Amino acid sequence: MDGGAPGRHGGRLDYYQLIFERAPDPTFVVDPGGRIDRANDQAARVFGYGAGELVGLSVEDVIPERFRARHVAHRAAFWSGPRLRPMGQGLKLAARRKDGSEFPADIMLSPIATAHGQLVLVVVRDVTERQLAEQRLLDSLREKEALLKEIHHRVKNNLAVMSSLFYLESRHTQDATTLKILQESQDRVRAMAMVHEALYQTDSLAAVDFAEYARSLCDRLLGTYRTEGVAVRLSSALEPVQVTVEQAIPLGLILNEMMTNALKHAFAGRRAGEVRLQLERVSPSGCELSLLDDGVGAPGGAGESSGFGLRLIHLLARQLGGEFELVPLARGTQARLRVPALTPAVTVDVA
Repeated sequence: MDGGAPGRHGGRLDYYQLIFERAPDPTFVVDPGGRIDRANDQAARVFGYGAGELVGLSVEDVIPERFRARHVAHRAAFWSGPRLRPMGQGLKLAARRKDGSEFPADIMLSPIATAHGQLVLVVVRDVTERQLAEQRLLDSLREKEALLKEIHHRVKNNLAVMSSLFYLESRHTQDATTLKILQESQDRVRAMAMVHEALYQTDSLAAVDFAEYARSLCDRLLGTYRTEGVAVRLSSALEPVQVTVEQAIPLGLILNEMMTNALKHAFAGRRAGEVRLQLERVSPSGCELSLLDDGVGAPGGAGESSGFGLRLIHLLARQLGGEFELVPLARGTQARLRVPALTPAVTVDVA
């Protein structure tokens, strides 16, 4: 039957019938046996049928053959408890045209009670263009992800070159003060490089697992500053904390200073010692980073120091909206950074 003709149950072309016929999506009325009772003009056009050809067909006739047997069971389950099923429920559905070609579809089902019994209104939407747009967006995102990974990789490599330059410079000087400055600069650059290394090695380009980063950084520093004749053991208790690259860099620099200070000063005159790294959440968005040693204690007490390393720590802590302190222990020192809330808008400026 054509779009404007009455269905098998009759009825005049009234206001509601006009809405049905002029609906922009293919629209069917289907009976409990799965037979198409009515179909609008758009259904005939989209599915490639002539006037009246859809009425009386089984709804399985407009479904790809590979899904038909399964659909009979789904249809029976629907009629056992008919209810509205809106479009966009995340189901991957497909419809079949008369010529056998298929298109991805979104389908709404709505039970309707009529004088002729229970029927169901079926609205089919061709989502080919939407899926193509989504695929184009996904392809674009993948390209951007690949580009960002390449950028992080190149930044890491460039920082590694800078670190190597500091090392090469250190080979050409015997001045102890200059050697100290070059070594510390090399460590700070390496700490930043490790952030970019962590980013391009993971699926996430927006966040760094700081617990994993912190342990890796401290392991590397322990190898760098391993003092001959002093056995230093590193232990850790780390909760998972995700931070952005803007937060990871100042946090990493702070941890670098904390660890190097402990390794260089805490165990003077000792044969062995322990450093304990702790990271814990203090709020949904805040964390506390601590480094405890059982060494000889912080030189000059736990107050402010004029050393560049501690000045750098306090500067970066303020930029993170946090507080840093050195706490004297019965045996050793605790270096503690508390950041009440890690926000996404952190920048690093140590000028």
